[in-house]
Amino acid sequence: MIAVACAALSSCIKENRDKCPCYLHVDLSRVDSHYVHKMDLMLADRFTGDAHWIAVEKKYIGDTLIMKVDKSEFDFSAWGNLDRSILNDVDRIITSANPADSLWSYYKPISTKCEDAFVRVLSERQHIPVTVIIRGMLNGLSDVRPEFDNISGCLMYNGAATGARGVLVPQMVKSPGNGDSYYMYKTLMLTQASATDVVLNLHFVKDGNAVETTYPVGKILAEMGEDISATNQKPIVIDLTIGAADILFSITVSNWTRHGIYTITY
Repeated sequence: MIAVACAALSSCIKENRDKCPCYLHVDLSRVDSHYVHKMDLMLADRFTGDAHWIAVEKKYIGDTLIMKVDKSEFDFSAWGNLDRSILNDVDRIITSANPADSLWSYYKPISTKCEDAFVRVLSERQHIPVTVIIRGMLNGLSDVRPEFDNISGCLMYNGAATGARGVLVPQMVKSPGNGDSYYMYKTLMLTQASATDVVLNLHFVKDGNAVETTYPVGKILAEMGEDISATNQKPIVIDLTIGAADILFSITVSNWTRHGIYTITY
């Protein structure tokens, strides 16, 4: 275990002018650097409302940081992989990019009204990997575009989902050709305040006709007991097989699969 000198971090934390400040020990030994390539710590004073961020270099992930802080009560947050996300210190909201960063977080109220305070960071995944596969009768198909609607792209500093809902557009990673006979799209969805409102809209042009179909992804997830408002959720795979007059829909999460058939009109 390596103790990182607090002098390197003192510019980020308002130093207590008392003779006996508190030394906060932040244990990062349970953070897996294979998944978390950068980390930011946040201390928000529960009395003054002041928030301070501390950037942690990757080489210190897995060790213990020791920093000098005021004797007070704090909201402590640790966030992994804040790359393109936007931080709003006033409202204490993190707004993700599209697709979302592969966020990990940990939150705990702490007291530093002592000589030494200790907190162990136990990061939880705040993103859900989602794959959309489109196969079947693809001849004459063009302008294929799946998108998720009623998606929240914001999280509070304590990890709770929040913010207005919008559209999340997965990125295409495979298309028919080069040995592949299907489309594949991938995205990362943040944990959501409500699973039931999320829908998948599939847009495409078939033989010159624009088609849009909608699938109640959130409702199905909720019916199957998947709570995407919780952290560490399992990856979701959605498979759409296009037929002559209908689309076979299936959604798979871990050890269960749910099917449905949706009629389409060209």
